[in-house]
This record gives sequence, C-alpha cells and structure tokens, in this order.
Amino acid sequence: MVRLIIAILLCAPLGCRSKDTGTQDTETIVVETADTQDTGGPDLDGDGYGTAVDCDDDDAAINPGQEEVPYDGVDNDCDETTPDDDVDGDGFGVEDDCNDEDAAVNPDATEICNDRDDDCNDVIDDAVGDNWYADEDEDGYGDPDVSTQDCDGATGYVADATDCDDSDPAINPDALEVCDELDNDCDLLVDDDDPDVSDPVDWYGDLDGDGWGDPDNTVTACVGPSLFVLVADDCDDGDTEVNPDAQEVCNEIDDDCDLLVDAEDDSVTGLTTYYADGDGDGYGIPEDTVEDCEAPSGYADNPDDCNDEEPLAWPGANETCNDLDDDCDEEIDESGADDAGTWYLDADADGYGDATVWVSSCEGATGYVADDTDCDDDDSAVNPGEVEVCNDLDDDCDTLVDDDDPDVSDQSTFYGDSDGDGYGDAAVALVTCDQPSETVADDTDCDDDDGAVNPGATEVCNEIDDDCDTLVDDDDPDVADQATWYLDFDGDSYGNSDFTLDACEAPDGYVDNAYDCEDAYAEANPAGTEVCDNLDNDCNGAVDDDALDVASWYTDADGDGYGDENEVTVACDAPSNAVEDATDCDDGDGAVNPGATEVCNGTDDDCDGDTDDDDSSLDTSTATTWYDDGDGDGFGDSSDATVSCDAPSATVTDDTDCDDTDAAVNPDASEVCND
Repeated sequence: MVRLIIAILLCAPLGCRSKDTGTQDTETIVVETADTQDTGGPDLDGDGYGTAVDCDDDDAAINPGQEEVPYDGVDNDCDETTPDDDVDGDGFGVEDDCNDEDAAVNPDATEICNDRDDDCNDVIDDAVGDNWYADEDEDGYGDPDVSTQDCDGATGYVADATDCDDSDPAINPDALEVCDELDNDCDLLVDDDDPDVSDPVDWYGDLDGDGWGDPDNTVTACVGPSLFVLVADDCDDGDTEVNPDAQEVCNEIDDDCDLLVDAEDDSVTGLTTYYADGDGDGYGIPEDTVEDCEAPSGYADNPDDCNDEEPLAWPGANETCNDLDDDCDEEIDESGADDAGTWYLDADADGYGDATVWVSSCEGATGYVADDTDCDDDDSAVNPGEVEVCNDLDDDCDTLVDDDDPDVSDQSTFYGDSDGDGYGDAAVALVTCDQPSETVADDTDCDDDDGAVNPGATEVCNEIDDDCDTLVDDDDPDVADQATWYLDFDGDSYGNSDFTLDACEAPDGYVDNAYDCEDAYAEANPAGTEVCDNLDNDCNGAVDDDALDVASWYTDADGDGYGDENEVTVACDAPSNAVEDATDCDDGDGAVNPGATEVCNGTDDDCDGDTDDDDSSLDTSTATTWYDDGDGDGFGDSSDATVSCDAPSATVTDDTDCDDTDAAVNPDASEVCND
C-alpha cells in the first residue's frame, strides 16, 4: 500500500484565482491507494510519469520521455530549454526566418554579395556591390552619369567613370587632343586652351583686314585670333589698300608691294585730271585741265566749283543759314545747314522724339520736337518719363524690360513648390513679373518635399504635421483617424465600454476592446476561467455557473490553444483537446487564433474581425511596398510609398521614377536633347 498525497484547492470567499494568475491555498490529504506509482506522484494519463515530473498529466503524449517535435508549439519533452520554433537561435522562428538552419540569415541581417537572400526579403544581393558605369562607345571608359550597382559587374559597364562623351570612342582620357573644337582627352580643355593640343598652325597678323598678313606678326594656334590670316607678304599691314593684290596708283605708296612707287611702276593707273582752281578752295573749273599723279599748284582734282571767285563756296562745304548756296547743290539754307537745328519726329505726341526720324532746319517743323529719347514713337505710354511695369515692354526707354529693370514697379512674389501640391515654401521666394515653373503664389507649405503635407491635407495619425498647423496627431483637434480606446482598470487587457478615450495611440491603462464585464477584477474578463467566487469570471452573463469549482472547457480541434465557443464542456478538469479559451474564430486551422500574427493572406489570422490591410496589427513585413505612379508610366516615386497587402490605385512596386509628373521621364525612357 502506497500513501498518495493530494493537494486540494481551498477557495476562500473571493480569494481563488485561475491557475495562470497566482498561487492558491491548499490542504494536503494523505490517501492510501494500491495503484500509486513511485514515478513522482499520481500518473493521471497513464504514461509512466507522475504529476511531479509530467508537465501535462492529462496528455500521455507529453512527458519527459518524449522526443521534442519541432515547430508544433508544444513542449513535448517537458524541457523548456529544448528549441522549438527557432532552430538556429537567431531570434526568428520559421514563420519569419527564410533559413532557420543559418543564424546569419534572418530579417534583421545585412544583405551582402554572397548569392543568397541574407535579409529574407526574397531578393538576392539587392542594393549592394560596386558601382559600374555605362561604356556605350566601348572605349574602356564609363559615363559617370549612367551607373548601376552590382556584385559582379554588368554587360556594357566598366569600373572607370571618367569618359566625358560616351557616344564617341575617339573621346576619352587617353585620346590625343587635336584641333576639332572637341575635348578629345576629357581634361576640360578644348583645342587652344589645352597645352597638349597636337596640330596648331601659324597665323599672320592682318590688322588692316585686307586678307594679307604681316610675316613679322605670327601666332601658332588651332584657330587664328581675330585679324590673323594664313597668308603672309603684306608690306604695310596698317593700310588695307596696300598688299600684293593691290593696284599701283598715284599715292606715293608702294601699293602692290613690289618696291616700286607711283610712276616708277609701269602698272600704275589712275593718273588724275586736275582743274584750274582760281579761288584756291580746292575745287576747279572744267575749262582748264592737266593730267598728273599730283596736282600742280593752282589746280584741283575736280571741276565741281559753282563759284570759282568765292573761296567759301564749293561742293561739300558746310551749308549755313546765310542766304547763300554754300555747298553748290543749287539750294540755299537747306535743312542740312551747319547751324540749322535738329528736330525729331514725335508721332505719338508724348513730347519725346524718335532719334531715327529727324529733320535739320533753320527753323522748326510741325510734329517735331528737340528731344530724341523716345524708344517707341508709336506708343505714347512708352517714353523716358514713364514707370516700368510688367508688360514685356521697355516702358521707360532705359533698354531694360520687366525683371531686368531694377525700377520695375509691379512684380509678384512666387514660392517654390517642389512637391507639386499647390502650396509653396516660404523660404524659396522669387520676385518676378512672370511665374516661374514649379512655383505658386502660396507660401504656407511646411514640408515642400512631401506632396501629402500641406495646409489642405487632412491630419492623420502618423507623427507628421500633415495640415501644417504646427499640431501633430492627438495635439491637433482636426485629426481624422483616431481610434477609440477603453479603460482597463484591472489591467487584464479588456476594456470598460463606459470609459473611453479617442487617440492615435493607446493611452496608459487603456486597451482597444470593450469586452470586460467586471473591470474591477482582473480575473473577470472574456478570457477568464469561471470559478466559484461570485463573479462572472468569463463574462458569459452567468455567475458561478455549474458547480463551485466547475469550469467551462472549449474544444480546441486544431491544437492552437484557443477553443471553439460553440463546442463547450462543463467540467472540473479539462477534457482531451479542450481549453479554457473560447476565442478561436477558426478551430479548423491552428494558424488562425487571437494569438496569431495578422499577415497578408486574405484571412483574419488574429480573430479580431479585421483582415490584412484592415487590421491595425498587420505584420507589415508580409506586406508589399507600393510607390505612387502619378504619371502612369509604370515607374513609381520613391518619396511617396504605401505599405499594404493590396496595391492602392495608381501604384507600382518599382520606385525608380525620377520625375513622377512626366510619363516621358523614367528609367526605360530614351535620353533626348531637352535639358
């Protein structure tokens, strides 16, 4: 006969607790039985191990003699130190670890070049490796503006990034600089600016512009300086009429550079007929002539004198207001007289004349004024006395138009709108007549790098001042998506529907549900175990239902520790495959229960009534990052991302667009000459 010692629960009024909330008062009773074994107390499940060593004496498949079954969520061998769901010990179990046999592979690992997915993001060797540069012309030198990152290099790419023209294989840092107006050797110096240029030529100074250079004035260069030519042999580079192609004439100069002057040269031409000049004014009469290179004394080189007895009257003389024909044009005191006034047309009658339309007269003319500063004589609103305004006209005739004129009076202020949301950055202000691109008249944007942040946006719970009112999330009375939180006075994770707060994040002492029926007692809530304590411990509407120490047990068909509330057994001890929890929403799937993590699979994994994106507790590592594709070109904006299970409208998984407002600009587009 063996003595069996049994601990019996003694429940003082309101003093008993469920088995997972604390210790209990017990009384030891010695019972004599012939069936008690010496394996550590009674063996209720008959597996050879008593209650002292068996961690679940209701299940014969669980005892210290069992083999631990990996990944089943059960301590099969009653040894809590035996690994179950994290084989490699890197802190991630099979649900998250993509290789649970290698501790260096997990979602927190850093991706390196090793042909494997180190960080479990389903991409191998992503965003790592060296930079390689496009070598489109295959000259061995890459374009610094076209690069890719790769562990092993890429076809058509090289490690060098010093090519300055990747469309021409003859242009690279090893090329020879030649006179072709190109930077052949990529040293930023072109032709004559490059001391290494290989083929300059000799140029000769042609200061008189006659096409013949001075052999004593040379410059060696690719392109000759102004007034330099490739031909030498000019004998007087100060006279455009003197060069080897010139005709020798009577001028006491060697015109054709043959060392013979005037009559010494048989090729001389242009002997002049000279006319008698009786009044010595330089103008002769046709009746008395001689021919020579130089005029004899008393002769002139023309017969144009209209009065050979008046030395002040001759063709070309300055006409003056003196009632004489001074210039022999058969007109007296005409408009060109030296002492005549200059008068300027004032077509628009604004008091300012047109300098290009004038008359010279001894007396004034109708419609003309003495001022010549009008720049538009067809518009009376345009003259030096007007104020410059923004109208694409030089209103005040100072040659400066609109923004170029510091005196312009009606410019507007525009503000940079780099994110294109219609609200500008007050720190980026431009004062101008015409509105520049990517600017607006508004200056109230508080984050001009984010098109979703501006005074017209709606404040949401995201730790950002979305509507630019300096108030963030709960501090902003206009926040749109606060959650309702319920007071959890007893700290049992179930809230009281009578006491609520709306906030972005849960306040201290509040939870996201209102399922508690007795918020003064932590042992009374929907997950509580009914005991004889005059409380509705399980919040089912009944107090101490069934016997004093009777509990309700719920079938746990899928073995996930959560039972089906529709299959209940009332008993003191748990039946096989039954648990005290009744919150499983799918008892046919062990991966679906309130303790599960919500993932992207179309299922309410955590039984909270919300699925995938609708569930605030979604494990976003299982979701996809989507990027806004505003221009619909298939490439997204990396600065505008959304993490969700399903793709939002107008989004893609690619984030390589550099201008999401222009469908013609994306990584697949062809580069064209358009700045």
